[in-house]
Amino acid sequence: MDKKELHSFMEELKKVFDVVRLIDVNEHHVFHLDQHKDNACCFGVWNKNERCTNCISARTMIRKERMTKFEFIDDDAYLVMTQYIELDGKPLILEMVAKIDDNVLFGAFSQHEFAHAIEHFNRKLYRDTLTGAYNRQYYNDQMKGFTNINGFAVLDVDDFKNINDTFGHHAGDQALRAIVSTTLGQMRKSDRMIRYGGDEFLLLFQDIEKDAFESTLHKIQDAICQIKIQDYPDLHISVSIGGIFGKGNLDKMLLEADKVLYEAKKEKPQILVFPFTEQVIK
Repeated sequence: MDKKELHSFMEELKKVFDVVRLIDVNEHHVFHLDQHKDNACCFGVWNKNERCTNCISARTMIRKERMTKFEFIDDDAYLVMTQYIELDGKPLILEMVAKIDDNVLFGAFSQHEFAHAIEHFNRKLYRDTLTGAYNRQYYNDQMKGFTNINGFAVLDVDDFKNINDTFGHHAGDQALRAIVSTTLGQMRKSDRMIRYGGDEFLLLFQDIEKDAFESTLHKIQDAICQIKIQDYPDLHISVSIGGIFGKGNLDKMLLEADKVLYEAKKEKPQILVFPFTEQVIK
C-alpha cells in the first residue's frame, strides 16, 4: 500500500472510529504521512506522561498481527484495534480507537470498576510481585520490537545464594527489593529494569550516549553497595554487571550481555561493557 492508498483507507476508517492514526513504536510518536514532526507522543491521547505499560502497539510490532484491547480516560472506555503495516519499508502500527457508549458491555460493573479491574490486570501481568520491577513477560511482550535500545546490561547479585543461606530467604527478599528501588533511582523514566529470573535483572536504555551508559551502570553499582538493611546490619550487597553498547536484535544483545556478565563475575564485583558486534565473546 502506497501513501495515497493508505491516506484514502485511513479517511474511510475515520467514518467508523473516533481516532485513526499511525504509530512509530520506536519513537513513541504519532507518524504523519507527510512526515512532518510535531512531537506528538502516542500516549498523550490517553493523558499519560509515559508509554502505556500494556502497550498494544508494541505487542503488535512484535507479533505482526491484528490485536485489540480496552483503554480508559478517567471513566470513559475505548476499544483500541491495531494492525501492523509497512510504508516504504518502515514498520508502523495503524491504530484505530472507538469510544464505547454501550453500557451493556459492563454488565453488573460500573465503568469505573471495569477500568480499575483492567488497570489491576495490567499491573499484575507485567510486574514482578516481589520487587515491583517489570517481569520476563513484559520483556517478551513489550520490548522485543524496539530497535532504539542501544544500552543493554545484565545485573547479577554477587553470592546471592550465600545471602539466603546465611541470613535467610526473608533477608534475600528484602535485598532484592532494595536493589530494585535503588537501581530505579539511578535510571531515567524511559529506561526499563526487568527481573529476568532469580537475582538476575536486565537494564535496558533507549538512545543513551556510551559515556552516560557506563556512568549510570557505575552509579547503580555504587548505590547498591551503600544499601543498608535495618533488620540485617551485617548484610552487605554487591553486584556485577555485564553491558553491551550498540543496536541490534534484543535477544542477541541479551545473549552477549550475559556472556560479558560471566566475564565480569570472574573478579566480582565488576562492571564490563563491550561494544555489540554479535560476536563479543567466543
